[in-house]
Amino acid sequence: MKIKQYIPLVAAVVLAATACKKSFNDMNKNENKPATVQASLLLNGILYNMYEAPNSMKERWCQYYCCNYDYYGNNRYDFGSGDDYYAALKNVTKMEEEAIKGGAAALNPYTTLAKFFKAYFFTKMSLAMGDLPMTSALQGRGNLTPEYDSQKKIFQQSLLWLDSANNELAQLITAKDNTLERDFYYSNDLAKWQKLVNTYRIRLLLHLSKRTDDADLNVKQQFAAILANKVKYPVMEDATDNLQFVYVHPSNDYPMNPGTFGFDGSRYNTSGTYVGLLTQLQDPRVFVTAEPAAALVTAGKSTTSYDAYLGASPGEDLGAMYIKANGGQYSLINRRHYYQTYLGEPSIQIGFAEMCFNIAEGIARGWATSGAMGTAEDYYKAGIKTSMAYYNIPESGKFNAYFIKDGSPGGSDAKYDVASINVDFNAYYAQTAVIYAGNNAAGITQILNQKYLALFRHSGLESYYTYRRTGVPNFTMGPGTGNSGRIAMRFQYPTNEKAGNTTNYTKALQNQFSGNDDINGVMWLIK
Repeated sequence: MKIKQYIPLVAAVVLAATACKKSFNDMNKNENKPATVQASLLLNGILYNMYEAPNSMKERWCQYYCCNYDYYGNNRYDFGSGDDYYAALKNVTKMEEEAIKGGAAALNPYTTLAKFFKAYFFTKMSLAMGDLPMTSALQGRGNLTPEYDSQKKIFQQSLLWLDSANNELAQLITAKDNTLERDFYYSNDLAKWQKLVNTYRIRLLLHLSKRTDDADLNVKQQFAAILANKVKYPVMEDATDNLQFVYVHPSNDYPMNPGTFGFDGSRYNTSGTYVGLLTQLQDPRVFVTAEPAAALVTAGKSTTSYDAYLGASPGEDLGAMYIKANGGQYSLINRRHYYQTYLGEPSIQIGFAEMCFNIAEGIARGWATSGAMGTAEDYYKAGIKTSMAYYNIPESGKFNAYFIKDGSPGGSDAKYDVASINVDFNAYYAQTAVIYAGNNAAGITQILNQKYLALFRHSGLESYYTYRRTGVPNFTMGPGTGNSGRIAMRFQYPTNEKAGNTTNYTKALQNQFSGNDDINGVMWLIK
C-alpha cells in the first residue's frame, strides 16, 4: 500500500518541478492555435479583402439603383467612415515575413505582390478619406500614433510600388517561378498579375487627371510610357484578364439570389441616372439589367420599347418614390438576371472594359497618341463591345430578354415572359450620341458615360469617384440624397483615429479641411 501511495506522490512532485521551469508566456500558449501560418494562407485572406460585393450602399452612391422602402435603407449621402483596410495591410506585411521564414528567396511572388496590395489598399482608403497614416503605420506597439502622409505622397509611393512590382514580376516570370499558391483569382498565373498591376496603375493615373501639372508625379509621362512599351508594361488584353470574383454555392452566394428575392426583389428600382442614359442611347443592355415599368406596359408600351423603361431620381423623397415604385411607375432591377440563381454573375473588381475607357480618356486628354490597340476611338469601341459581350449581347443578331410575369411567385420558381431583341452594333454606334466625337470635351464625356454603363454592379465606388472628378454622368440630388441635397465629396476618418491618434488626426484635418472631418470637404486629389 505504501508503494502504491508513493508513486503518484513522486509523479506530482516531478510535474510541479517541471511546471516551475516554464515561463508565464509558455504556460499561456495555446497549443491548439498555430503560432505561424503559411504565406499562401495569408494571401488567400488578402485576396478576399479585395472583393467588393454588389448590392450595397456603394451602388446607390454611384446612382445605379435606388432603395424605395425605408425599412431596407435609403439613398442618402450621409457618409460615415470610409473602408478601413489596415487589418488587411497588417496581413500583407505578415505574408511577406512568413514567405521568408518559409524559405522563399528574397525575390518571390508574395513579397512582390505585397507591393501591389499596399498600393491597392492605401489608395482605396485615400480616395475615400484623403491623407492617411502610411510611412509610419503598421508598426504595432512600435508606433501607436502614426503621423499622416499627404494624399500626394500616398499616390506617389503607390505608383512607385506598382512600377517595382511590374519589374519584379517580369523577373519571376522569366525565372519560371511557380511558388505562388492559393490564388483564387488568377490560379497562380504571374503573367496575369503583371497585367493587373499595370492596368491598376493606369486607373490611378486617371484619378490624378487634375494633377497633371505636378512635376513630382509626371502623370502624363507615366501614362505614355506604359502605352509605348507593351513588352515592359503588359496590360489586360481581353475580358479573360479581369480580376473578378466568381460565386460558388453554397459557400459564397451572389448577394441577390432566390433566397433573398422575397425580401428585396421589389425594394430596389433602377436609378434615372443609369436607366436614363441607357434609354437615351437606345442601348440594349437595358433589356438585361432592368425591367419595363409595369404601369407603362399597362398603358400600352411594349416591353421591348425603350420608352417603357424609367428610373427614379435618387434625389426624390423616399416616401414619394415608394408610392410610385409600388404603383409600377419605375423599372425594377431585372429579377431574372439577378435573382434566378445563387451564382449570379462574376463581380469584376478591375476589368478590361474599364481599362479600355481609361486608356481612351488618357489619349483623348492628350497624354499619348495611341496604344497597342490603336486610337482613343479604338479603345472606346472595344470597351463598349466588351461590356455588351459580358451580358451575352451579340454584335449582330438576336438575344432573349426575360421579364417576370405579372403575379408570378419569386425566386427560382418565378415565371418569365421572353422577348427576342434585335441588335446591330454598327447601327448602335452610328447614333450621334454614341459615335466618337473626337479627342475633345464631348468625346471625353462619351467615354465617361460608357465607362459608367460598363461598371454597373462592379468595382465598388469607381463610378462615384469618376463623377466626383469629372461631373460625368450628371448625378441628380434632392431631399432623397440627404446632406442638404448635396453629393458628399469624401468619407470621414474611422472613429478610433479621433480617440486613439488625436494629435495627428487633428493635424490632418487642419491641413485639409479647416479642422473639420467634413464629408463635403474637397481633397487634394480633386482640387
